[in-house]
Amino acid sequence: MITNHENKLVYVNPAWERIYGFTSEEALNATPRILRAESQDREFYKKMWADILSPEKGYWRGELVNKTKEGESVPVLLTITPFKETCGNVTGYMGIAVDIREEKKLEAQVMHQDRLASIGVLASGLAHEIGTPLGTIRGRAELMSFSGEATSSIRDGLKIIMSQIDRVSKLIDSLLRIARSKQSVELRRIHLYPALSDLRELMLQKAKKARVDLSFECPEDISVLAERGRLDQVLINLCINAIQAIQEKQNFTSDSSKNKLEFLVTDHSKYVQIEIRDTGCGIAKKNMDSLFKPFFTTKDIGEGTGLGLAIVAKILDEMNASIQVKSAVGEGTSFFVQFKK
Repeated sequence: MITNHENKLVYVNPAWERIYGFTSEEALNATPRILRAESQDREFYKKMWADILSPEKGYWRGELVNKTKEGESVPVLLTITPFKETCGNVTGYMGIAVDIREEKKLEAQVMHQDRLASIGVLASGLAHEIGTPLGTIRGRAELMSFSGEATSSIRDGLKIIMSQIDRVSKLIDSLLRIARSKQSVELRRIHLYPALSDLRELMLQKAKKARVDLSFECPEDISVLAERGRLDQVLINLCINAIQAIQEKQNFTSDSSKNKLEFLVTDHSKYVQIEIRDTGCGIAKKNMDSLFKPFFTTKDIGEGTGLGLAIVAKILDEMNASIQVKSAVGEGTSFFVQFKK
């Protein structure tokens, strides 16, 4: 892109139009601020222009994040230099950007694998160092609960101890599952209608208690290649998350018709999709990229481990399926689980 001395765009090339979504007609006479994202503050741009205007340096080169017409973030490697006439007078500035989205994705994947490797080492150590004494504590607590000398209040306390030990054990198992490399899963043809019917029976009481209208739309003949136990775990996790999101919504109402959780199954040419759509509090844009990372949670301490969606993504990967999400704060969220045909 090229600007004039008034910092208005006078030229953008086809690649610029394609990446940012603006037409040349929309861009011309606008300023490069139409690309400005919130990732950089005023101090960042102040230092940038200090380099460009400096007689000693006279240019700027570095990474920053721009945004498209639709608001999508685009990381770029940008070089800005003065645009001069043949006589040497500066008439504007030229910016040449390289789209580095793919590089950033690869970088994130490498960091993710490193993180998983670290989690694997941590979980293995925990399983050995913590699992054994926890098993001993639980065994003693269970033995004491059968003692004739234990009062009802003591038995209640022992039940709490055992339930919390089981909770820690499940957490360690979850860590190990996330850290393991992709497991070999025996996939079979699973009909979704009975699977969703069973889920409805299981979750209906919880939904009613939360005053959430739970509904399913699924043709009876649609099936996917999956493992039933893993499929159930994914659907239950997403269902519970959706109900909690509806409960957290500020304008939560006792009218269940306004608090909806829908499971919509559609058959596409290359995949079968299960959409889990809720009318909950929605997900902030800044959190979207971190949803499936281990230990990421927006819940208060003690209310969530941040492993639920990470496990969902891991299970779906094991079944050659994928998950995507769309959300708007205050309006709700849709998760799209897609099984390849």
